[in-house]
Amino acid sequence: MLSAFKAVAFRPVIHGNNKVVSAVAMRMMASTAAVTKVPFVGEKPPTREERIEQWDYVNSIFYGPERDTKNFPILKQPDRAESVRLGVFPARWFDLLYPKTGVSGPYVFLGGFALWMMSKEIMVIDHYFWEFPSFWIMIYILCKHPKIGPQARKYLEDKMKFEEFKYFTRPINRWKDAANAEIAKNERLIEETETSKHMYLAKKEGIQLQLEAAYRQRLQNAFQEVKKRLDFEVEKVSLKRKYEQEHMVNWIVSSVTKSITPQQEKESIKSCIDSLKRLSAKAAAV
Repeated sequence: MLSAFKAVAFRPVIHGNNKVVSAVAMRMMASTAAVTKVPFVGEKPPTREERIEQWDYVNSIFYGPERDTKNFPILKQPDRAESVRLGVFPARWFDLLYPKTGVSGPYVFLGGFALWMMSKEIMVIDHYFWEFPSFWIMIYILCKHPKIGPQARKYLEDKMKFEEFKYFTRPINRWKDAANAEIAKNERLIEETETSKHMYLAKKEGIQLQLEAAYRQRLQNAFQEVKKRLDFEVEKVSLKRKYEQEHMVNWIVSSVTKSITPQQEKESIKSCIDSLKRLSAKAAAV
């Protein structure tokens, strides 16, 4: 942008319009200084977003509607380069000399100009002089020779492609593959770290279940111990009652037995036999 500004804004200097140039330059420098802040020593430099914003603001002023495009037109890059002769000289120079010197005139002029420079020792012939003509001869062979040029270009292009693949494309692909593998590894680690909270919850629930099982086991043990003690008390009371009952029955039976005389025993036996006879007679009559 600065080069375009120089090429457009300072063009009127050639024509003597210095006031217009000064006005445009002051306007551009003021608008640029308004948004471009040079950081001091130790100050944090502007971020990428701030630089983009500054660049957009300056472009909006430089290419804005206030610019006088009639006197200061915006330069554009030509679509294609101008045709040349001998690789470097514009063809219009040769076309300008053709009506006066003929077709061979420009070439004779170049040769004579080279001889004049060598005669005046402006162009000195030393050990490195032959690099210059040999370079242009090789350029001519590569660009103009019908047989050697295409083959040499193909060889050089293949060699350049191989060198580019060897020293640029292949290392970058390796770095990309390594970076992609590292990214995949880190993504897998991120996924593993994301599952850690679920594992924590599962372990927490497992521990809570273990604590609940241990608590229920302790309750069951306490219940069994209390039940054993209660059963022991019940069995002890039942045994005591049974022992007292048996003792009471035996004491009553022994007391009654001792109180019965032999005569009472005979009478009771006789009454029992009579009762049995009556019962048998009733049963036979029925």
